[in-house]
Parts: sequence; C-alpha cells; structure tokens
Amino acid sequence: MNAPTISLLIFGALFAALQIWWIGSLMVRNRRRSGERPLTTSQFRRDLERIFKNKA
Repeated sequence: MNAPTISLLIFGALFAALQIWWIGSLMVRNRRRSGERPLTTSQFRRDLERIFKNKA
C-alpha cells in the first residue's frame, strides 16, 4: 500500500464513523420526540428549562 491509498482509507473510515454517529443521533432524537420511553428526571428538567427560556 502506498501513502495515498492509506490516507484515502483513513478518510473513508472517519467519514463512515461520522455518518454512523449522525444517523444514531437522529434516531435517538426521533425516538425521544415520539415518546417511546419516558424522560429521565434530568431530561425532563432540561426540557422544561428550554421551554421556559423560549417563552421569556
């Protein structure tokens, strides 16, 4: 293997990891929005604070 091939493989692996992380975060956000599982106390408090900050 030469240097361009190795750098391309590294770039591809990092890009694939970024896509997996992004898709996972979207799935978590959508699951939270759909109300599939109840919020923890800290999540509930954080959401309430965000709502009240938006109204003020």
